[in-house]
Amino acid sequence: MTDVDQGSLAIVTMTNLFTDVGVDPLKASEVWRLLDRVEDPTDLLGLDERAVADLTPGTGIEPARLARLLDSGVGLAVRLEALDERGITPLTALDKRYPSRLRDRLGPAAPAVLYCAGELALLATDGVGVVGSREVGPEGAEVARVVAREVAAGGLPLVSGGAKGVDSLGMEAAYDAGGCVVGVLADSLERATGHREHRTAMLDGRSCLCTPYRPDARFTPGTAMGRNKIVYGLSRATLIVASADGEGGTWSGGTEALKKRYGRVAVWMGAGRGPGNAALVEAGAVPVDRPGAVLELDPAARTALDADQLELSFDRKPE
Repeated sequence: MTDVDQGSLAIVTMTNLFTDVGVDPLKASEVWRLLDRVEDPTDLLGLDERAVADLTPGTGIEPARLARLLDSGVGLAVRLEALDERGITPLTALDKRYPSRLRDRLGPAAPAVLYCAGELALLATDGVGVVGSREVGPEGAEVARVVAREVAAGGLPLVSGGAKGVDSLGMEAAYDAGGCVVGVLADSLERATGHREHRTAMLDGRSCLCTPYRPDARFTPGTAMGRNKIVYGLSRATLIVASADGEGGTWSGGTEALKKRYGRVAVWMGAGRGPGNAALVEAGAVPVDRPGAVLELDPAARTALDADQLELSFDRKPE
């Protein structure tokens, strides 16, 4: 198995998404708790339940469950070899190429494993996120394209969720402008790597596609929400071009990012904005009415609203 050491293989095994071994795979928060206790998970390989228990007290993870997961590594390695042949590799929390800012920004919600294809070095650079509704109007669509071209001209990767509408429009514009793209997918990575524009950009070193889910996963509202936080975590700032008011994936992702401080959230307030954009500004997002302004935002800045104000803002009822 190329490029996956035993420690990373242990993490992939503990989060096994490919085979049913009779117990639930570890959640990301459980992996981070385990790594706080066991610096090198290879120490757990080959151990029985009692020995696992001796090394993992205080993690809240049942030793029998952990031992069962670790025993599935041999069969899992075969599956990973098949993915490797398709250019897909797991990037785990132990890999030096894993973007540490995900852990810094998302805390225990950071994925312990990302399945990736393309230029992994792009994950090391704080990009600019561009997200929004699938049902974006012509003016909003043009905003997505213009902002993507500004990001490309600024030499930063565009970070996108890869969905229809704003996401895919931004990605296409960044590719056309010669820029780089990081796509965080909520559906099949395997299928996306076969698309011509992605394949060409990956071969040129200008694209990295990744997912925290099985590389053949189908889209669900749950996978979309898990994907959204990673977009915010990988971005120095994320621009919401158009959002519905009080509902939908863009609204949910933006409000979650604001509540949990996952990243700098900006909202387009010029022509083409969505009906929920003003409400997101009321909740603490930064209003933007000039495409290049999102590149100027300080990723370390905090909203001026405190936690109580944020809760009041998010509890508002959509009109």
